[in-house]
Amino acid sequence: MRGPSARNYLRIEWDYPVYAPKVEAKDGRTVAQVKRSALSRTDAIAVIAGDDPRPLLVLRECKVCNGTDEALLKGGIDNEKTFLLSRWFHCVKLPVDVLEEDHPFHVLFVQDKSPEHLFVCSVDGSNHDPLESQTSRTELWNSMRDLLATEYKKKPDAPLKSIAKLLDKMDNADSRLAHLIGRQNEILEEDGPKSKKLPKIAKKILKAQAARDELDAKAVNAYKIELKRQRADKSETEVASN
Repeated sequence: MRGPSARNYLRIEWDYPVYAPKVEAKDGRTVAQVKRSALSRTDAIAVIAGDDPRPLLVLRECKVCNGTDEALLKGGIDNEKTFLLSRWFHCVKLPVDVLEEDHPFHVLFVQDKSPEHLFVCSVDGSNHDPLESQTSRTELWNSMRDLLATEYKKKPDAPLKSIAKLLDKMDNADSRLAHLIGRQNEILEEDGPKSKKLPKIAKKILKAQAARDELDAKAVNAYKIELKRQRADKSETEVASN
């Protein structure tokens, strides 16, 4: 089981876009309600992408998995690579009613009897790859990696391996830190706050914290890969560690 520092990287940061159509004012006083209707695919993609230049990973909730990530993550299966790859994506989650014909984002999903649960695509909607909840982890990872290789100037493989190794080191650093803090508490309980042993253990704790923070900084830096296409004149997409 991963330690607290590594677990910060093992979660998906979801965005929940909502389309609010412009209302029409009449006589300068009353406001007419705009009837909900589906956007064109181009407009829907533009709304969910917003100002984020990263490729999209879009998940729709269903009545079975509502409120969970079960369509993307599998219980009993190692999802670590999915988590790590997802941080190079703009991850968007849409509600159950997205399949209703008048939902603004309705056209984003394949219009047949079995619309996909998730898909990845470029920020402009191109390179669309529909995926199903039954998709194997290998197929999912290949799809994610292929799109990342298309969208970023550097393939994710080497940084991904580096980050995984850093997470292992974070686990060791967390264990070391927990041991030292435990020892500090023992000294306080046995000898009291005036113990001569406390300054030495305090220095070790500070050193262990610095080592852990250095690993975290290296992981954050490993995630910095330049996109081939940019928005708002940003030359680099940074993935925060929190």
